[in-house]
Amino acid sequence: MAICGICNVNESKYKCPKCNVNYCSIGCFKDPVHIHERIDETDKADEENKEVLSTDESASKFDKLINDSQIQSMLKFKSLQFHLSVILKIINDASITGESVLENRKEIANLKLTNLRSGGLEQNELVEDFVERVLFLLNEG
Repeated sequence: MAICGICNVNESKYKCPKCNVNYCSIGCFKDPVHIHERIDETDKADEENKEVLSTDESASKFDKLINDSQIQSMLKFKSLQFHLSVILKIINDASITGESVLENRKEIANLKLTNLRSGGLEQNELVEDFVERVLFLLNEG
């Protein structure tokens, strides 16, 4: 089942007849965040084409990361696995709420990553090496 497209927390039970967004309750349906913009078929086709291009490009970059021997080597370390899992948990943490839930989660995860990279009690050289390698591979032609 899909997640509510309004609150992004609960399982959706309904689909808006005007904009096709999934929602979980009348509260979410009436929420000011829920706007009824019907998507034209041409707009929908354009969006699908953009998603396919974006997905192909992302898959290519992701393959580059997965197949990199340095990345594979670094990912064997339990400490790096732990720090990456903590960041992933922050991004997926349903208890973090606010005006823009996903943006709040990304901001908190970014702060955690910055703390791991730039010093303080949590500084971890392996995390810094991993981030630098990922950025290098993603920015490579």
